[in-house]
Amino acid sequence: MTIRDIEAVASLKILAAVARADGTVHNDERKSLAAALESLDLEKPIPVDELLGTDKGIDVLAELRRLESPESREQIYRSAFFMAYADGACTKEEQALLDLVAAETGVTAEQRAALERLFVPSAQRTSLLPTKARTIDDSTERAAHVSKEILKYAALTAVLGAFPIPGLAIATDLGVVALQVKMVRDIGQYWGHPMDRNAAKSMLYGMGLGTGARLAVNNLAKLLPGWGSAVGATTSFASTYALGKVIEKYFAADAKGDLASLKDDFKAAEKEGKATYAEHEDEVAEKAVASKATLAKLTAELNAGKITQAELEQKLSDMADA
Repeated sequence: MTIRDIEAVASLKILAAVARADGTVHNDERKSLAAALESLDLEKPIPVDELLGTDKGIDVLAELRRLESPESREQIYRSAFFMAYADGACTKEEQALLDLVAAETGVTAEQRAALERLFVPSAQRTSLLPTKARTIDDSTERAAHVSKEILKYAALTAVLGAFPIPGLAIATDLGVVALQVKMVRDIGQYWGHPMDRNAAKSMLYGMGLGTGARLAVNNLAKLLPGWGSAVGATTSFASTYALGKVIEKYFAADAKGDLASLKDDFKAAEKEGKATYAEHEDEVAEKAVASKATLAKLTAELNAGKITQAELEQKLSDMADA
């Protein structure tokens, strides 16, 4: 179910207030909010600089009171939480806004604790999904393996990106990040450059992926008018595909290039990824249907405390390797 335009704009203003709360608007926060604004077909578009740069500030309480639907009121705390932790830590100013959002929307202490268990340990975890990749010296064989890996991970993250239920989808969004980290490590291993989780995740951050800001907007976007599962699938496929392509280029240069210089390549590769998704759309749709019951079961078990986020991510990795 989508929310009204007025609620979508109010929600984005609240996220902008959280982004501004620590005095620094990080690039991934700006880019994520800009992408969400562009996805709205508003009669009077709002530039992201206007959203973030107003000297008058944002009346968060007034914006919260514009959220009338249960869907928007339920989602805003989760998205605000992700935005607050976008840089890995929540400042006292950001926490004050989270407290206000929770109080106004009726978020319980149990719901807050559950979200903290889900997101914060995942962001700080140092364990790795095991990789089966091996160094391949033959360039033709290596290229074939890397191409297969990129398509495999892009297809599964598309399925996860299409998961339609905000809240439950948080776990699958975090799963997308874990799979993208594993893909980066796999590609590095094929090229003879083993790496740890932090190094791999920093590569995602360099492309604007995997951040709290991106997760915040992704979860809110599932309620935005005109979004939906199809857009979520396309976006996840294209970003994973593009990440794989630019990381392969990075390792092909013996991992000595400037990762920041690959951002333009990433944008071009995203366009290629969207075209590639169109070629594999039926395959992804079939995979989504086949995986729906499994994903629903896994997220239900996660919410019930029967499995951990790390165990969920391992099961997702097993699905990719199957």
